[in-house]
Amino acid sequence: MSTQYQVMTKNQSKATRWPDFVIIGSGKSGTTSLDHYINQHPEIFMSPFKEPNFFGFELMDETDFLDDPNELSYFKSSVTQEEEYLKLFQNSKGYQKVGETSNSYMFHKDACQQLHHHIPNVKLIAILRQPSERLYSRFLHLARINKLPTERFEDCLDTKNKIWWNRNDLIKEGFYYKHLKKFYNTFRPENIKIFFFEELTNNPRKLMRELYEFIGVESSFQPDMSFKLNSSGYIKNKFYDSIFGESKGIIQSARTLLPNCLYSKLKKNHFAMKIKSKIREKNLHKPKLDLNVKNEVTRIYAEDIINLSRMINKDLSHWLC
Repeated sequence: MSTQYQVMTKNQSKATRWPDFVIIGSGKSGTTSLDHYINQHPEIFMSPFKEPNFFGFELMDETDFLDDPNELSYFKSSVTQEEEYLKLFQNSKGYQKVGETSNSYMFHKDACQQLHHHIPNVKLIAILRQPSERLYSRFLHLARINKLPTERFEDCLDTKNKIWWNRNDLIKEGFYYKHLKKFYNTFRPENIKIFFFEELTNNPRKLMRELYEFIGVESSFQPDMSFKLNSSGYIKNKFYDSIFGESKGIIQSARTLLPNCLYSKLKKNHFAMKIKSKIREKNLHKPKLDLNVKNEVTRIYAEDIINLSRMINKDLSHWLC
C-alpha cells in the first residue's frame, strides 16, 4: 500500500495509520533504550510493544519453520496479520508521527520488500554497534534469559557450529553492509538514517536531536535518559529475576493482561521503567570480552565493515582494531 492512510471498513470507526518511521535494528545496539526515549516525545506515538515483526513475517506461516524452532518462537510472538498490525497504532493522534521498532527487519529476507510495498516513503532508522561487541552482548542477553547457544562465547569462531552460524540473531546479524545494502537499493537514501551505539553512549542528547529532526518533530525536546534498558549479563539472583525479568513476573503479566493502550501508558511511566531497569542492572554479572577473542571475531566481519564504511561514507576503521 502506497499511502499512509487506509480507508477502513464500515465496521471500523476511523482511518488507520501505517508508521511514518521504523527502527529496523540492529539488536543489542541500544534499540530498546532508543524506543523508550522516542516514546516520551509528545509528538510521537510508538507501537505499544516493541518488535511486532510484521513486515518480516507477513507472508509466512508456521509451516515455514518446521526445521527452525527458534525462528518459530519469534513468529508466534509476532503480529503477522495486517489488521492486527494496524490496530497497534489506532490510538495515535492526528498530529503525532507514528513508529515502531523491530530488530529483525534489518536481516529478515522479506522485510525490505514488504516495507516498501506497504509504505514506500517510510523513514528507516538503524543503530549499529561494533559487530564483535554486538555479538558478545547478544551472548550475554541469551545468558540472562537462560537460552545460551553454547556455554562458551569462543564457540562462535567454529564455522561448523550451526547454531552460531545459521541463526539470524548471532553471527549473521553482524553483517550490516550485506543487510543494509538492499535497503539502500530499494529506498531513497535520504529516507535512511544510520546511528551508532557509541553515539548513544557518549552523546545521547545530540543523537536524539538528530533523530527527532529526521522524524520531523520538535528537536529541542529532551527525554529522560537517566537509565538504559535491556541490559545483558548473567543473572545473579534468580528470585529477583523471576519478578522483574523481561519475560517473567509482573512485566510479562502486564503485557499479557493489559490492553495495548494501558500497556503503552505503563511503558511511558518513567518511574516504573527506571525502577525496573535499575533492579535488572544490579542483578547482572557482565564478564569482559577477551580482547584476543574479540579480534578473532572482528576478522569475520572485516570485509563487511570496510564495505559498510564506503556505502555510508563513515570512517569505521576503529571497528577493525
